[in-house]
Amino acid sequence: MYERWFLCLIIVAALAGCVSNKEPEVNYTVTQVPTPPPPHVVFPVQEPTTVDVEIFASAFNPPTLNVVNGTTVRWTNKDSATYVITGKGFKSPELNKRDNWSYTFNDTGTFEYNCSIHTTMPHGTIIVELPPSGNNS
Repeated sequence: MYERWFLCLIIVAALAGCVSNKEPEVNYTVTQVPTPPPPHVVFPVQEPTTVDVEIFASAFNPPTLNVVNGTTVRWTNKDSATYVITGKGFKSPELNKRDNWSYTFNDTGTFEYNCSIHTTMPHGTIIVELPPSGNNS
């Protein structure tokens, strides 16, 4: 009889070792979504290149760009509406969703532009300057 109790005790002890009260470990990864810059931030470009302006939610992002002479600006429509970019000396064709259009600024000055279809939409500004000289003499 003691052998049965002893055998039951061994089985219970063995089963108790297989059961754990420990909670499973869960690793959470927090992903931060970058926030767009505030609309008043100016983005300087130091040498001629291509820079992008996105059209989304009836706004140009970034709304203002500082670039050097010879820089190409590419507007990309990420909105479902159709837009036509219009400024002094340049006008895009109709830009549907995912369409883009580029214009190279070869003159210095401040160029305001807007959408000729959505006239109440905030305007954008391209400020074109001469490249900084590398010679300090």
